[in-house]
Amino acid sequence: MKIFGKKIGLTSQVFLAMILGAIFGLVIGEPMTKVGFIGTIWLNMIKMIVIPMVIVTIVTGIISQKDVKSLGRISVRIMSYYIITTLIAAAIGIIVATIVKPGNIASFTGLASKEIGTGTDVTIGDFFTSMFSSNMFNTFSEGNILQTLIIAILIGVAILRMKTESLKTTIINGFNALSEMVFSLIGMIMIVSPIGVFFLMADSFATYGAGIFTSMATLAGTYYLACIMQILLVYGGVLWFKAGINPIKFIKDSAELWVYTISTCSSVASIPVNIKVAKEKFGVPESISGFTVPLGSQMNYDGSVLLYGVVIVFISQVVGVPLSVGIMLKIILLSAIFSTGGGGIPGSGIVKLLVMVEAFGLPTEIVGIIAAFYRLFDMGTTTNNCLGDLAGTIFVSKLEEKSAKKATN
Repeated sequence: MKIFGKKIGLTSQVFLAMILGAIFGLVIGEPMTKVGFIGTIWLNMIKMIVIPMVIVTIVTGIISQKDVKSLGRISVRIMSYYIITTLIAAAIGIIVATIVKPGNIASFTGLASKEIGTGTDVTIGDFFTSMFSSNMFNTFSEGNILQTLIIAILIGVAILRMKTESLKTTIINGFNALSEMVFSLIGMIMIVSPIGVFFLMADSFATYGAGIFTSMATLAGTYYLACIMQILLVYGGVLWFKAGINPIKFIKDSAELWVYTISTCSSVASIPVNIKVAKEKFGVPESISGFTVPLGSQMNYDGSVLLYGVVIVFISQVVGVPLSVGIMLKIILLSAIFSTGGGGIPGSGIVKLLVMVEAFGLPTEIVGIIAAFYRLFDMGTTTNNCLGDLAGTIFVSKLEEKSAKKATN
């Protein structure tokens, strides 16, 4: 799209659509609710590709890890770090949102409440049994995300265990091709996102009025509070105790990175900058950062996981459905597993957020509204993801230095 002879990027188009949709919704009012179905069609297009996306992202993520084992100690350390910090991020998002209660301030009058599928009296046995499907086709047709994840993991492991190399290579190439096709389709859906966002915003403002800004402001404020806690307490704590780096110094010295991530909202595009900062500001050799940073761009999604927890708790508060401890633990587990895959794919963040909300039986309409403001949240997710990659890289580098010293003594 061009305005006054200048090409407008997709992000700018979405922002413009958001503003125009809000204006049309407030000025025109009820008539805009009659065409809100166009935005719903866009959301349905996203839902349509959810199950295939889950399968291909998890399977290709597993089969792409077959060479990581050869990297030995560094691989184990960095992946352990990514897994642990991701689980902590999920917990922080839930805890912060539970304490701040942004959903109690938000107003979405008329939004129907939906029962959360898992009761508060679920047992450990029921929880684990529900993770495994007795019929994968029923799982796919019912849209059971957790069972689909388990099926995808089993398929990925089965492929790695295949004995006939020629057949194994054929299947791997097939899944890689399928993955490219699925994300090409997601890319097509994202191209028309300004249209979907316009009608979602127009419908939302015509229905809820200007009060929706307050709702989004409280959600965004809660999310960024969770991001700050993750950066200072988790990343800063790890670097302070294990590498002797002050958290404030870490934030200051990494400024070149987070300014870039806020501007681009792309973890993949930020890889060269992240490696540069790791080397020039923290003395990390490229032999380490060249592996850990790209791996983090595909595996480490602390910022996204923080958002999952905050949004799910937010929506549950909006519709007045409390979350039990068992469901919160399930949110932590599912968000940590599902956060991997699809790195650097435009729009994949909002797709995964919708899947997470849908997986817990909560209304997905609010995700459509969040989609219109997603750039505001995406700045935080990308920045948190990349700072997590950098902190993990520094952490592993310091451990390697200590290991090298012990070996020489």
